[in-house]
Amino acid sequence: MVKKVINSDQVSPSSIFSHAIQAGSFLWVSGQIAMDVMTGQLLNETFEQEVEGCLMNIDHILKTSGYNLKDVIKINIYLTDISLFDRMNKIYLKFFSSNPPARATVEVSKLVKGAKIEIEAVAYKE
Repeated sequence: MVKKVINSDQVSPSSIFSHAIQAGSFLWVSGQIAMDVMTGQLLNETFEQEVEGCLMNIDHILKTSGYNLKDVIKINIYLTDISLFDRMNKIYLKFFSSNPPARATVEVSKLVKGAKIEIEAVAYKE
């Protein structure tokens, strides 16, 4: 099985990890926070903006790889405050309104750059 490194020019670059790794029909998308590719700053005027930024970054990476949100089979969500769970779900459902992927959501003590949420994904496409 060939391993392919994926990086999107629409997502803030990193020198320490790839945006995604494709192996066969699977794509593993690294955890995304709501970083603005133009400024390198966290988009966090509202929590809802952070959630949307994470999911938009994942969408950009998927598209760069030839996948889309319908190909996502698993999502892991990390929240610094589990009381934000319902607010997060309202935005999440705009991206995964039907046949949503399997998912885990956990509370963590801190995230990089002071983010309140980080989301990672696994996609599969035949």
